[in-house]
Order: sequence, then structure tokens, then C-alpha cells
Amino acid sequence: MRHNRVIPLAVVLTLMTASVELTSSAVDNTVKQIPVYAEFDENEINGAVVVNVPEDSAADVLITFTSPEVTDEIYYEANLQGGKSYSFDIEGRDNTELDYRNYKISIEITGGEYNITSSAFTDEITVPDVNDNPDSYVEYVYNFTIDGEKFENERDWDIVSEKDTEKDIVVHLNSITLGDINGDGIADASDTSLVLAEYSLLSTGGNSAFNSRQKLQADVNKDSIIDSADASKILAYYSINSTGGNASWDEI
Repeated sequence: MRHNRVIPLAVVLTLMTASVELTSSAVDNTVKQIPVYAEFDENEINGAVVVNVPEDSAADVLITFTSPEVTDEIYYEANLQGGKSYSFDIEGRDNTELDYRNYKISIEITGGEYNITSSAFTDEITVPDVNDNPDSYVEYVYNFTIDGEKFENERDWDIVSEKDTEKDIVVHLNSITLGDINGDGIADASDTSLVLAEYSLLSTGGNSAFNSRQKLQADVNKDSIIDSADASKILAYYSINSTGGNASWDEI
């Protein structure tokens, strides 16, 4: 004869709670970061910075703070893989003249079609002290995506949406304009001068003054070398197109 076993209610509730906790943990894809600041106090946490990094990319994050005691103190320093969400706990302060912390966030995204690094997205935040403001916990969220939209300035990212403490930032890593080294939207004599200066620097054993995007834009003949041949080609391209021509890079 088969007997049905009765499971106590307390055991059932325990199993249900454990199941809920496991599900929540599995769903949460946020990776908590560890501060490098030696005097970090977990009891003073009253906020967080969350960085969502796009797939097939990486992010370098630097968070510093200025207070009555220090200037630009390094708080967090991290290299993050793509496709995940990362959380940085932030300590709160009264934000008065004698007790404040002004946090500065700097984020560079590397990836995209050309695997280049963006200029730094920066933001400044403050976090109120939890002891004086028990309902003031604040979370700053930064969502990054990558596209190929052209831009005409050194800042190769745009804030496309902003609501409360959440910002959506698009980084234009898939945009390369050959010959436009200074980012003003055209390839001209100014860019030629920059290429010649870079060539002179490299040929005398110096370190490159170009970022990863500028190196690709300067190598207009695509021989993987930045030299006078690239400068001559940029000048010829500018000369033809500025006088009504319509030459492509392959035609020069």
C-alpha cells in the first residue's frame, strides 16, 4: 500500500523562498565592482553608478572624487567586458562646504567595426548622505550603444536620451572619415600638416600623437604606414574637390 508523504508547511515556504532567491540571482546580470580607494566605507554607501557596456566592446571606467581633503582621488578604476551591466557603490556625503564629495566619472568605449577607442564620456555627480537623507538613495545609470553616425568634433559620442539620473549614450565608433584628422568634417591642408607632424614624430623615434581613430583616418593609402605619401594624397584630394572636382580616394 502506497502512502502519501505530507511535507510540513514551513519546509514548503523555505523551498519557495530559496527558489525565488535563486531566480532573482540568475536574472540579475549586474557585476559589482570593487573600489580601489583604501578608505572606502560600506556603511556610508548611499548610491551607485551603473554602466551598461554594449556587446563586442570593452569599457575603461575611472571614477575620482574631490573633497575638502583631496583632489581627484582615484575611487574606482576598472576595465569592463562587453554585454554586461556593472555596478559601482558610491559613498554619500552631506554636500556642505565642510563635508562634500564631487565625483567625476570617465568612460571610454573600445570596439566597433574598427576596434578603436572613443574619447572619454565624462559626468559629474554628488550623492547625499544616507544618515541625513534616509530616502535619498540614488542610482546613476549610463547605457552605451555603438553606431556609425558621422560627427564633426573631437567628442565622438552623443547623449541621445536623458531622464532623471539615467542617460543613453551613443558612441560613433563605426564612423571613419579618411583624411579628416582634426575632426572638422573635411580633409584639407590642416590635416596634411597634422599628418606631416605625425610622420616627423614617428620617424625620429617619438610616440604617436594620434589616437586609434586618427591613425586609421591618416593612412589614406592604406599601407599601414603614416608618412609623407599620405600627406600628399590628402592635399591632392583637397585640391581637386575644393575646385569643383569630385575625386574619390581610390582615384588619387
